[in-house]
Amino acid sequence: MSARPAAVLFDFDGTLVRGDCAAAWLRGQLGSHPLRRLAAGLSFPFLAPGFAWWRSAWLPASFYTWLATVGRTQEAITEAREDFLQDCAARRDELLIAPAVARLHAHLAAGDRVVIVTGAEAGLARDLWRALGQPDVPVVGSTVKPAFGGYIGVEHTIGPRKLVALARHDIRPPFAAVYSDSARDLPILCETARPVLVLPDRRSVARVNRRLRGAFELLL
Repeated sequence: MSARPAAVLFDFDGTLVRGDCAAAWLRGQLGSHPLRRLAAGLSFPFLAPGFAWWRSAWLPASFYTWLATVGRTQEAITEAREDFLQDCAARRDELLIAPAVARLHAHLAAGDRVVIVTGAEAGLARDLWRALGQPDVPVVGSTVKPAFGGYIGVEHTIGPRKLVALARHDIRPPFAAVYSDSARDLPILCETARPVLVLPDRRSVARVNRRLRGAFELLL
């Protein structure tokens, strides 16, 4: 039996779509209720530093997911999510990052094995990608579960955890190509002969350059 072809990986937020889809969803839910908004505001100075490190980012992400969903019925959460997706679909051209989306389509046309790997909750990223009118591709991302009257995070797939999550889906290095906007994805960018940075900020360019010594492509 022949081996499966090496995967082409695309990050999602900041690479295929502008912004952070999970953060946008949570901000909308937290801002829609005064008590949730108050709790989020009071906790933010204490929890926000946790986002800076991949090992600790799970804690604030999980807390705000719980705060946005606690005490709400599944029907209410589903309805709010559909409203969010419809709003995003109405801003399709604004949200999609055209050069990276074009590359993804080109890889699909060439018969490549394309996978989206994201720190966002996998279902949200998959539904948003479809709402934006894009083709179905496998999405590997963070997971949540019901707990304490809402939802909490199970796994936050950022940094090295992307490799762990991919391996569970039998997607292992070396990768044919990796597209990302951030140095946070160095663990997967280092596992391909074709790393591509999409609209990166200067800090990410500097960090990736120190590690890869210029052996990467900029897609602007």
